[in-house]
Amino acid sequence: MNSSLLRFFILVLAILFFSHLISLSPSFDAFNQEWIDKHTRNNGVTGIAKFLAVSVFLLSIGLPRQLVAFMGGYAFGFAAGIIYSTLAAILSCATVMAVSRSFARPIIIQHFEMRVRKLDLFLVRSPFLKSVIIRLLPIGNNLLTNIFAGVSKIPRRSFILGSTIGYIPQMAVFALMGKGVLVNSELKIIISALLFGISSLLSAYLFKVYRRQHNDDKTLRSLTKSSKCSNESDEPSHYT
Repeated sequence: MNSSLLRFFILVLAILFFSHLISLSPSFDAFNQEWIDKHTRNNGVTGIAKFLAVSVFLLSIGLPRQLVAFMGGYAFGFAAGIIYSTLAAILSCATVMAVSRSFARPIIIQHFEMRVRKLDLFLVRSPFLKSVIIRLLPIGNNLLTNIFAGVSKIPRRSFILGSTIGYIPQMAVFALMGKGVLVNSELKIIISALLFGISSLLSAYLFKVYRRQHNDDKTLRSLTKSSKCSNESDEPSHYT
């Protein structure tokens, strides 16, 4: 079996698998406290498995990871909520990245070769650190970040490990907020909001420091400049 036929076979299986998940999974609007109460909370290993499967699927089609963390905190409490929601985000990240690298990169290069090359040049230098900073930033789109990482040549291990570290602060904030809703604790909700503000300021500061230290990086300057002109920029700071 040649590589093209194998890729086509894998794509067909993936489409069938995701079609099956669509038929079983709630919509974005239906993934709420009522669904968690019915399918996840106090449901043991089965509840955990359902939460992970649904979260990975919804994250892979655009659900914000902060909402998954919130629902994780509501369903399992603060510590377990962080663990399960972060695991779901990592699995989704790895899945989308793998699909993008296998199927999307050849197509996108045909139409946006120069932008992809600039992205490659930017991400291959200090990929772990850049992945951490990108994930810490409070703005952007998680799904687009995973897609662009797959399209680029960033090392998979560095991106996933960096993403894992970068995910944790915001996942902790929203898991704490979800836990606060569960126990009707206004204090926990207030604390989580304050922590989110601190995390956002810290991530912005780290990115500014990094950019200041790399003023000689022409790729970085080019990407930053283009981000001011278009919402579809390749600047990674817009893809958290």
